Amino acid sequence: MRRPARFGLRALALTLILIGGLVWVGDGVARQAEEDQARVMSAEIIGPIGPATSAYIQRAISLAGQEGAQALIVEMDTPGGLDTSMRDINRAILSSETPVIVFVHPAGARATSAGVYILYASHLAGMAPGTSLGAATPVQLGGMPGGDPAPAPEGTDPALERAAEGSVEEAGSAPQNATGNAQALRNKAVNDAVAYIRSLAELRGRNADWAERAVREGISATADEALALGVIEIRADNLSDLLAQADGQPVQLRSGDERILSVAEAQITRIEKTAAEDILSVITDPNIAFLLVNLGFVGLLVSFYNGLEPVTAIAGVICLIVGFYALNTLPVNYAGAALVVLGLALLVSEAFFASSGLLALGGLVAFVLGSLMLIETDAPAFRIDWRLIAIMAVALGGTLFAMLSYGLAAQARKVTTGGKSLIGAQGHVLEWSGQAGFVQVQGERWKAVSKTVLNPGDAIVVTKLVGLTLSVKATR
Repeated sequence: MRRPARFGLRALALTLILIGGLVWVGDGVARQAEEDQARVMSAEIIGPIGPATSAYIQRAISLAGQEGAQALIVEMDTPGGLDTSMRDINRAILSSETPVIVFVHPAGARATSAGVYILYASHLAGMAPGTSLGAATPVQLGGMPGGDPAPAPEGTDPALERAAEGSVEEAGSAPQNATGNAQALRNKAVNDAVAYIRSLAELRGRNADWAERAVREGISATADEALALGVIEIRADNLSDLLAQADGQPVQLRSGDERILSVAEAQITRIEKTAAEDILSVITDPNIAFLLVNLGFVGLLVSFYNGLEPVTAIAGVICLIVGFYALNTLPVNYAGAALVVLGLALLVSEAFFASSGLLALGGLVAFVLGSLMLIETDAPAFRIDWRLIAIMAVALGGTLFAMLSYGLAAQARKVTTGGKSLIGAQGHVLEWSGQAGFVQVQGERWKAVSKTVLNPGDAIVVTKLVGLTLSVKATR
C-alpha cells in the first residue's frame, strides 16, 4: 500500500514541474513575440501650440528614440499657435532618428497656421476624412497686432491688390510697392514664412507651390484635396488604417539613411503628459499669467496697507513669480509690459500723493493700453481677453478707491485714544475752589482749571489738555 502512495506523489510532483516548465516557456515565447512585434508610440497636439505643447512633443520624440520605436504618431487638431514653439517642434522632428507621422485626426479636426508647418516637417503626413489643412498666413504685422488685414475696397482688381500688398513670385525676393514701414515688415514676415515652408516641402518632397499659396493667400484643403495635390501621403480613417498604409513607405532620416517602415501590426503606446507639462499648459495661458501677475500685485498692495501682513505678502510674491515665469515663455511686447508696470506704479502713487485722482486715472489708462499690447502674437488663443483686462482694471481701481476711502474716513473719525480723546469729553465737578479744582472725566479724577467759578456737581466739558491739567467749562 505504501508503494502506490509514493508513486502517486511522485507523479503529482512531476506533473506540477511539467506544468511550471510549460508556463515558463510560454511566458518566454509571449515576451519574445511582444519584443519582436513592431512598436509605435503616439502623442497629440490638441488646441493651441505653445511652450507646454512644444516641451511635450520634444519629450515624446526623444522618448520614442530611446525606446526604439518604429515611429512616433502625432495626432493633430490645432488652430495654430506661437511661431517660436512651432519652430522648436520642427527642429526636434528634423533632427529625429525616429520617423514622425503627423495625422490630422479625428473627423472635424484641423491643422491651420502653425500646424501646417509641423505637418510639412513630418516624415509622413496623413489626414482623416472630414479634416482640413491650410490658412498659414502670418497676420500679426498686418494692421493691429493680432488683427486681420484690412479688406480691400469692393471692386478692387485682385492683381492690383496683390501688387499693393507687395506679393512676389519667388520667396525671398524684395517686396514691391510696400506702403510704409508696417507693410514692409509684413512683407518680410510673409516672405520668411514662404521660404521656411518651401524648404520643408522640398526636403520632404511635398507640394511646395500649394504650401506657398497657403502662406500668401491663406488657402485651405480637405483631406481628399491634400492627397490629390501631393500635400500629404496618406488618407486614413483611423490609426490602424494609417499604420496599414504607412507600412512599406520609405522615409529619409536626419543621417541621410532611408528606412522602410514596418508598422502594419505595430503595438501603439500612448505618451501621456506629465504633471509638470499639465501645469505649464495652464500657467502659460496668457490670461492665467496676466491674472497671476495682477493678483500678486493686489496681494502685495493689501499686505503693505496692513503693515506687511505675511499671508497676503507671501501669496502675492508666489503669484508674481509664477506669473512672470509664464510671461517669460510667451512673446511679450516690452512696450506693453512697460506700460503695465507704469500703470501699476501710478496706482500705488495715488495712495501717497494727493492728486485728486489724476494719478489713478493715468495709471488705469496706461494699465489698459499696456495689457492690450502685452502679448505680441497673431494666434487668437494666446491673446489676453479684453474682458479680463476690463475686469482687472475695474478691480484695481475699485480696490484703490476702497483703500483711499477708508483712509480718508479714518482721518475724519474722532480720536478715541490718547490725550486728544479727552477733548470734548463731558464730566462733573468733584471739588472746586476759585478757578481750580478736581473733576471726574471718563471715570477718572483730573485736576482742572476754568475761567469761571464752578461748584461741586456741576456738569462740565473738556476744552483743552495742558500736561495733566484739564481746561473745562460748565455746560448748561
